Amino acid sequence: MEEITLWVGFAIEIVLIIATILIISSHLRRNSRNNTNIQLNEQYYKSLFEENPDAIFIFDLNGKFVVANKAVSIYGFRAEELIDKPFTGFILPKDLEKVTAHFLQAVEGTASNCDCTILDKNRQQREISITNIPIFVNKEIYGVYTIIKDITEHKKAQSDLMEAEAKYRSLIENSLVGVYIMQDGKLVYVNPRLCEMSGYNREDLLGLNVSEFIYPEDLPLVNENMRKRFNDETGTMKYEYRAIRKDQSVITFELYGSKIVYEGRDAIIGTVIDITERKNTEKMIKHMAYHDQLTDLPNRYLLREKLNEAIRASKQNNCHFALLFLDLDRFKAINDTMGHEVGDQVLIEIAERLRDSVEEKDIISRYGGDDFSVLLPESGEQRASQVASQILTKLSLPLTFEHHEILVTPSIGISLFPYHGQNSERLIKNADLAMYHAKSLGRNNFQFFDEELNKKAQHELDLEINLRKALEQNQLVLFYQPQVNLETNQVYGAEALMRWIHPEKGIVPPAEFIPIAEESGLIIPMGEWAIRTACQENKKWQLAGFSPITVSVNISAKQFFQSNLVEIVKSALTDTGLEPNFLELEITESITMDVERSISTLLELKNLGVKISIDDFGTGYSSLNYLRRLPIDKLKIDQSFIRDCPNDINSNTIVRTIIVMAHLLKLHVKAEGVDKAEQVSFLLEQGCKEAQGYLFSKPLPVTEFETDFMQKRLG
Repeated sequence: MEEITLWVGFAIEIVLIIATILIISSHLRRNSRNNTNIQLNEQYYKSLFEENPDAIFIFDLNGKFVVANKAVSIYGFRAEELIDKPFTGFILPKDLEKVTAHFLQAVEGTASNCDCTILDKNRQQREISITNIPIFVNKEIYGVYTIIKDITEHKKAQSDLMEAEAKYRSLIENSLVGVYIMQDGKLVYVNPRLCEMSGYNREDLLGLNVSEFIYPEDLPLVNENMRKRFNDETGTMKYEYRAIRKDQSVITFELYGSKIVYEGRDAIIGTVIDITERKNTEKMIKHMAYHDQLTDLPNRYLLREKLNEAIRASKQNNCHFALLFLDLDRFKAINDTMGHEVGDQVLIEIAERLRDSVEEKDIISRYGGDDFSVLLPESGEQRASQVASQILTKLSLPLTFEHHEILVTPSIGISLFPYHGQNSERLIKNADLAMYHAKSLGRNNFQFFDEELNKKAQHELDLEINLRKALEQNQLVLFYQPQVNLETNQVYGAEALMRWIHPEKGIVPPAEFIPIAEESGLIIPMGEWAIRTACQENKKWQLAGFSPITVSVNISAKQFFQSNLVEIVKSALTDTGLEPNFLELEITESITMDVERSISTLLELKNLGVKISIDDFGTGYSSLNYLRRLPIDKLKIDQSFIRDCPNDINSNTIVRTIIVMAHLLKLHVKAEGVDKAEQVSFLLEQGCKEAQGYLFSKPLPVTEFETDFMQKRLG
């Protein structure tokens, strides 16, 4: 288009020049005798020739300069420098033949045009367009009239444009991102990369309507964004949508698009990146972040999100929902006895049974460890009770792993929105409290939250805080209950029992604070204090001249399995100077769940010289096979069996069996909870010679114990 315009300009200019010359000639003929008119016409000619911005030359028929206007200065020449010189000396060799041919064409009477390259005075190349016009005088050609237009910048602009277009086309055609142009909802240009991503060839895509390859659910989004761009409601827009490949697989594109004019009409140009793999990776990462890896159930983080969604929906729709929180009873025993691999398989099976117990809309999550939760949207107390009952039924069926039959029961707590909490934290906390209440009622049941549980939890929290202070402020003391030889009726030892003397409340019952100490971990420093204090007071009695006795100290399972128990006992004995044989450690049967570790620790304690007894024997999970391997000295029959002796035949049988078994294993045996004289007679008949109980004395403060029992042993 630019070249046509240029040539039209040349033609108009030539016509004007010729017309002017003709007019001047006409005037000269009509007014040859009029000198004034001649001068005027000459001035017309000179103005047209001299003031023309393009260089104008007159050549003779041999191609030599005859005259030139002052515009030749743009090429660095003065007009007089060119006179009588041939034009051929200024033309580059590559163009000389072409330019000469065009000049000769004019010499022969035909105007012509051509482009060529010349050298200016500074020997710089210049691109020019030449128009040659034959000069006729009385129908004879006397020379050539030549007009030169400098097109150097024009040529450079053309070259730059062509180069830029080539670069752009190469960039687009070889781009790693898809590029398209769309008009009227149809593709009018696509690059090879877009074809590759979509699985279509170029012919398939060109003319294809947007609705034919956009995922149906995303089509409204694409159409709305196209409308906004066409209406200039937004500039460059970025968004994601799904497309359908030729093979009908779904891919995800990230698109950048803007409005342009293409071939004179509005269009949209855009680039697309295939982010399918990235989206799949993000989806996988999100799934991993919000799901439990073992069971693939939602985890606690996703539970909180779903809870918050349920709260918003329930408030909006004025409805309620239920949250079940469940814990597997005695699951730790499975891990300890059968290993974590079996424990993991149990959890996977429990997850499947939970799925079978609820509807698709309900949300099961593994909250952590052996804790699970079930969110029941749009459900009240009645449905929560039904689902909880169904879970109890499903989970009560035995599991079989590695030829072992395992019975796992749950304790379930339930909170209801909005009655038991207005936010996720409160609902979880209250369901958890209700679950612990279910455990305290014997496990394998479900309980709804009520405000009394909250008060109880607050009481326990306060108790824990005060118990920490009690340990720091020396509010803990040891009471001693005498242990008696039934044959001689002499005190041979005492059990050290921890008591808490609160400055305001007085004596806090052990049943109230010991479970809190166990749960919070305070039992470990409290147990260490008890061992050290018992050793100190026993040694003090010896130094006071009292006959030596053995003091028994209870060791909790948590304390037993701490790594430095042996060091603690050794340090207490060394620091107080008490001989090891005057210290007896009472352990619970629960330590036999990890028998190998228990044997190792017990052997180390035995090497110190202390005595070991199993407390509350018969109430735990001891295996007779394990019992024969444990390096222990004594079995302590639990008071629950002694209580009904000698009037209950079953209790009598159990006690008799324990005593016989202890003797066969060459172990001493001691009965606790002896309150009646007939119990003493029964125990002596069965061969049990050691006992403690209220028949002899209740647990006493240290001063009373000294007065009532130790002083009687003087001398």
